[in-house]
Amino acid sequence: MPEPTPPSNIGLYRSGVTSPERLRHTSVAREHLLDNAIESLRGSVGRKSKNHLLFIGPRGIGKTYLLSCIEDAVQSDETLSASVVIVRFPEESNRTLSFADFLIGMCGILKEVLEDEPRWTDLFAEVETEEEDAKVADTLVPAIREENRRSGRTLLLMLENLGEVLTRQIRDQSDVAALRKFLMADNGCLLLATAPLHFDGITDIGQPFYDFFDVQILENLSFEDTVEVIRLNLEWEKRTDILETLDDMRPRLQALYRMTGGNPRLTMMLYELIAHESVTSVQDQFHLLLDRISPFYQGRLNDLPPGQRALLECLASMRDQEKTPAAIAARMRMSQQETSSLLKRLSDAHYLRADRHPQDRRSRLYTIREGFFDIWLAMNFSRGARKRMPFLLDFFNLFYPSIAARDEKRRQLRAKLLEEGSGDAGKALDYLSEVGDEGERASAKFDMARVFARRGDVEQTVSYVLEAAPLAGDGVSRSIARIVASTPPAPDYLSEIEEMIAAWEMHRNGEFEEFAYRLAEMGEKLTLRTFSETRLAFLRDTLESVGDSEVRIAQRLKIAAVLMELARWKECEEQQRHALAEATALANATLVARASNELAILLQHTNRLGEAEPLMRRALEIDEATLGHQHPTVGTRLNDLAMLLKDTNRIKEAEPLMRRALEINKAALGEQHPTVAVCLNNLAILLQHTNRLGEAEPLIRRALEIDEATLGHQHPTVGRDLNNLATLLRSTHRIEEAEPLMRRALEIDEATLGEHHPNVAVCLNNLAALLQRTNRLGEAEPLIRRALEIDEAAFGKQHPMVAIRLNNLAMLLMEDTNRIEEAEPLIRRSLEIFDTFRRQTGHEHPHFQQVNENYQALQRAIGSNEPD
Repeated sequence: MPEPTPPSNIGLYRSGVTSPERLRHTSVAREHLLDNAIESLRGSVGRKSKNHLLFIGPRGIGKTYLLSCIEDAVQSDETLSASVVIVRFPEESNRTLSFADFLIGMCGILKEVLEDEPRWTDLFAEVETEEEDAKVADTLVPAIREENRRSGRTLLLMLENLGEVLTRQIRDQSDVAALRKFLMADNGCLLLATAPLHFDGITDIGQPFYDFFDVQILENLSFEDTVEVIRLNLEWEKRTDILETLDDMRPRLQALYRMTGGNPRLTMMLYELIAHESVTSVQDQFHLLLDRISPFYQGRLNDLPPGQRALLECLASMRDQEKTPAAIAARMRMSQQETSSLLKRLSDAHYLRADRHPQDRRSRLYTIREGFFDIWLAMNFSRGARKRMPFLLDFFNLFYPSIAARDEKRRQLRAKLLEEGSGDAGKALDYLSEVGDEGERASAKFDMARVFARRGDVEQTVSYVLEAAPLAGDGVSRSIARIVASTPPAPDYLSEIEEMIAAWEMHRNGEFEEFAYRLAEMGEKLTLRTFSETRLAFLRDTLESVGDSEVRIAQRLKIAAVLMELARWKECEEQQRHALAEATALANATLVARASNELAILLQHTNRLGEAEPLMRRALEIDEATLGHQHPTVGTRLNDLAMLLKDTNRIKEAEPLMRRALEINKAALGEQHPTVAVCLNNLAILLQHTNRLGEAEPLIRRALEIDEATLGHQHPTVGRDLNNLATLLRSTHRIEEAEPLMRRALEIDEATLGEHHPNVAVCLNNLAALLQRTNRLGEAEPLIRRALEIDEAAFGKQHPMVAIRLNNLAMLLMEDTNRIEEAEPLIRRSLEIFDTFRRQTGHEHPHFQQVNENYQALQRAIGSNEPD
């Protein structure tokens, strides 16, 4: 298919916009009017009395087009062009408020079209600012008469919207009478005017222009005329690609014809859409035209009684409904008898057209006769119609009648928008998103949201999501809308919206397994480093839409794990307890054990050790019973339980469990497995707590070797091992060995996790403690402050880890630099965080007592520093 030529804007039909050649080639159904006008003009030239013409027809009927054709015909005719000068007034001659204004306007045009006659320039300069109308007339009328007689020519005056000029603009009837007298006299002037309808100035016997004009009525095009107009314009633009399919388009063109009523201007706007897909151009033309005709239509509306005005507005708002008397009465909340009376009056006044109902011969369908008036009313009284023009909505609805046709068009337009950034493609897609049933429209709008997400347009993306969700009407779409409306944009916000829409499509299409898999994939991306409130909210909101119970429980536990890392204890516990209840109801032993263990870890973090232990033991018992005593999962359960026992200072109970976990994992996974390294690390930490540093060190070193061999030297787990080894070396006063390991651990974590990861804060804190021990306080303080900033950003300012960092910073300020006044608010804030923790969990945090003791020591220090 060839590239479409640029839109022609011929829908405007203004002088000079469309070439004369094109006007001649595409003229349809107006030849008789054109021939009559030319013949009348020939007969008037050289005669004292002229045959003045008035063309009447509604807006868009082709009056301006006809004037352009007449102008072209005159200029193309050797005889007429020698004896006729065209004086074409602007389409909206708003400055013509008197007979004098009319004459000045004529003079202004003559000085432009008769450049070789300087007299008109001189006359215009003389009268342009003359305040006395009589002097203007006394100057210009004789001059016009003399010049026309001298040259033997006729001035063909073309004036549009004559009704406005004679009834609303020239208020003084003496001026109207003077204009008539001027035209009737032997002044060599012939008036060719247009008006959208009959008006009192020509129908009232008491008015000067009564029975003055030869009135010609312009009718709407027939269907065949409409097709011919489109064909001739396609032919002019050499659009053979569309011409070849024109016959196939006839059913669609028939539907479009019913929409336009054969109005030529609306027909040409349809041509713009068919040939060029120039939605923007047509929309702009519409707005321009509607702005121009608003005063005219507002005046017409004001002339009607309130009931008739209300009925017209009601009809304009019924875009997708059959406009039967019964339906109109229901919308008007009026009796059918009253409605029928109003319909008859408006039909008799030619505002409405009544057609027989194709399915019910006893009923009638009513439409507003004038297409532009219908559109103007709709746009005036409907916010939605101002955003999406009814005419364009009707076009897309009728021209793409099937889902297959619409989907194919959407595919083409989507590609054009993404590849070229075409504004017309975007607007066409927008209108197509309003066509079809609710499900189709929801899908189209979600697709638009995805397109604009790829283009980086947050506002448009959110707008289409919010339009789509109510149409879709399901829980997943409502979740997406709720999330985008309440979640502030983040770096990956738009890609996350795309993910959510893809998941919605799977759910809508009944692909429930794929839907659950997609949610699981999103859950895997949900880590502390890649956390986003958008993804978390969507996964949590859509849990109930996951049909597979086991997948749903696993997803719930994944969400809970992230919530725990974020210290959102209550939300985490809700998800974990819900998961445990679901697993129990499902009688899935594996999931019951997992949910029990993960809930126990939360309880351990929130210092509810008494509640945590039975859950851990239950998880261990279930896994031993279902998986066997030597399964690696059993090793993990033993390890977790041992760490809890260590935290409650039951080292003798913890140590054999850790050793057993180590043996199980070595046997099941091999001695070089990373899980074995975890067990070695934990056992080493326990040995450190019991001051068996000599036993602990080889275990940590072995864990480090395993992780470096299996994970690589730059893996964050290697960083953890280095940090643990360095801490042990610091405890054995081998500072020179410890420091490079700590610095290497810090470099690894910064490189692999990013400079703002909580693990980096741990490394900074430990390195600062080492520097503090070697009296390098100036180096230590910025590291502790940076660790505090990282944890505040990662966990929030009320997280217990932040409280620990505040305490460490306060101790450095108090003990080593004697900055007690700076230390006091830090340690007090630390205690406030632990108090919040206690109120939220009902339990005291393990670090509270140490921090409280530090605070008491600080208070004593403050007291001892006070003067006697």
